[in-house]
Amino acid sequence: MAPILADAVPQGPQWLHQLKWDGIRLIADCNLTIKDRSIKLYTKRMLDRTSSFTIIEQALAQLPALQGRSALLDGEAVVIDPRLRRPSFSLILQRQRSSIAKQNDIAAHQRWPLSYVLFDLIALDGQDLRTWPYEARHQQLLNLFAQQKIDSLSNQVSVQVADVYEDGQALWSWAVEHQWEGIVSKLKKAPYSCGKKHQASFKCKKELELTALAYGVIMNEGRIASLILFSHEGSYLGRVAIGLQQQHRELLETWAQHPEYATKYAAEPALCPSKSLPQELRRLSIRWFHAPLPCLVAALEMNESGLLRHPKLLALPYLSGQA
Repeated sequence: MAPILADAVPQGPQWLHQLKWDGIRLIADCNLTIKDRSIKLYTKRMLDRTSSFTIIEQALAQLPALQGRSALLDGEAVVIDPRLRRPSFSLILQRQRSSIAKQNDIAAHQRWPLSYVLFDLIALDGQDLRTWPYEARHQQLLNLFAQQKIDSLSNQVSVQVADVYEDGQALWSWAVEHQWEGIVSKLKKAPYSCGKKHQASFKCKKELELTALAYGVIMNEGRIASLILFSHEGSYLGRVAIGLQQQHRELLETWAQHPEYATKYAAEPALCPSKSLPQELRRLSIRWFHAPLPCLVAALEMNESGLLRHPKLLALPYLSGQA
């Protein structure tokens, strides 16, 4: 079940609200009955990711609450930024892409500690709960883990049930103040509906703002069409054209050709952090910078591939004083 993006938080006593955890959605198919013991982890597109999150699989297998039972859990794998104390999607992507995570799950967890946050219960002991009202499913989820102390899990992964709140506007204000991604609102009486064919679950998201590095520009008929963006860690973020004004183009041309900065355009991406160009950049007319250029961008979100969704250029702070 996927929440629908909304402009405002739904109001009224018929709604419950949760913080939006910025991570990777995981469905956990847990079967810890005596006859058959297995746990499978799937993405929202039902791709098997058990091998990518074996440390979560092992933590679920050790949970006393699940012993001798079967359950289909809906939740989010997250990495908490220790400095900001909130979920960080970029950190969990770093973990997923790291060779450390592929070779040593414990070492990866020490660097990027995982949590599995549960927010729905789809089935329990062979009973399909999808027709149950959300409020009842969440209460059953709380009952299932009522005796489960978070600290009593393995020393590897925190597994916890997401809190729900009656006052959505107050929760949204808290999320904005503490710079969380947003909140999700769910109708108390709604069944579990796959996909977005419903009017029972909505998400309000704070616009993502970040400083990215532009490594070059895409040209179209001799004119700068967009900037090529990478993160400070070297991951490709996509290209941005929205918000790119004529003033920005003039600043870029002046900066790239000014002898003081020694940053004339290059035909080859000598400093491009990616070992190989993303497929979408091939066959395009690109001018590469000899030095990366910081730029402030906004986006709706970062998807599971690490690309910014609907990025928008806000400013070129390094060049602002050069006008």
